[in-house]
Amino acid sequence: MTAANTFFSFASRDAGWNKNGSACVFILISDVILIKSPSETDMPNIIFQTPFLQLKSRRALLTAGAILALLALVAIAALNTTATPVSPIQIQIQGWVNNLKDEPLTAARHNAQRNLEAAGENAVPQLLVALRSNNPTQRRNAADVLSYIASPQATDALLQAMRNDPAPAVRRNAAYALGEIQDARALNELQKTAVADTSASVRGAAADSLARVRAVFAKRAGVNEQTIGAYAAALTQPETVYLTAKRDVWVSHNGGKTWRVLANALPSQATALAVSPTNAQELYSGVEGLGLFKSVDGGATWSAINDGLTLTPGARETIAALAIDPANANIVYAARGVWVGTNAVQYFPTGLARSVDGGATWTALNASVTDARDGITQLAFRNGQLYALAGNRVLTLITPQ
Repeated sequence: MTAANTFFSFASRDAGWNKNGSACVFILISDVILIKSPSETDMPNIIFQTPFLQLKSRRALLTAGAILALLALVAIAALNTTATPVSPIQIQIQGWVNNLKDEPLTAARHNAQRNLEAAGENAVPQLLVALRSNNPTQRRNAADVLSYIASPQATDALLQAMRNDPAPAVRRNAAYALGEIQDARALNELQKTAVADTSASVRGAAADSLARVRAVFAKRAGVNEQTIGAYAAALTQPETVYLTAKRDVWVSHNGGKTWRVLANALPSQATALAVSPTNAQELYSGVEGLGLFKSVDGGATWSAINDGLTLTPGARETIAALAIDPANANIVYAARGVWVGTNAVQYFPTGLARSVDGGATWTALNASVTDARDGITQLAFRNGQLYALAGNRVLTLITPQ
């Protein structure tokens, strides 16, 4: 037989290579290369025959055979890699995640939740898949389990669920879980959700998470939580968080893990705080009795910005909430009010003010538009709209044109 008539014979199980990685025997003869499975006799053979190019010498034939053998080994290694079954613990986790679909609570689901919590970080990848399932019960329970595991690797998926899931129970559990994780990247979205979500239970869960995060920040900064006026995270640098306590401004650049103080930076207690959506060094603050102030150096120094605002004589001016338009950082909204009296102090909302020039000047908005009688306590932009929380009511104040 000449080299031109040499054939490549490939014997394989009809279901593919042995998944356990059984060795194949390579037989190299002067003019035939045969790749043969050890158990070829007990199965059908699939034979592929391809003529080799004319080889001029035995050395060339041996070289070609070695190359083909190497390619076959690479193919076997790749096939065995993809065919290797997942670990036993991953199979268990998948079973537990499937049990999260049970409604109402069954013993199987209860045990699954406990086992998933015990699995911890190992369970997170499959729980994130469940968070995107078509089953709202499974999504809700996956978010609940993630709150116990409290893994930062779940932050992005939980944010997505809190923003967009059609089921309020899923959004609620996602909001709660984010409060357990305490990732600073979630602060802005939690603040928006606490104001703008259509479900009171979701708004409540977001507000509760913000309160828990605030308590953790106070402890890490070493300040009395009761003295905290406000805190806010930078949109462009989520790891940068600002916190006000009495006249001090506290700054963290690692998501609230450690803090440094800018002592007595403010002229009085801060009542509201907002960070520019385009500049992490630009801050606005409501200051008790003194109106609005602005900093352009990360809270180190502040300047009064009350042009256009009428301060009520004999009353203690208060800025209840601030919001900056994410589409135009020069547009700022402030919810205002006053405290009147000495012994029996009463709060009266005085409406909403807007600046279109970065706080240089302000214009009072019509009370009928702001519904100031209810007393706006929080403001937030979401999807281009400005929302306000007044009591238990969510008000849509500004709708994009």
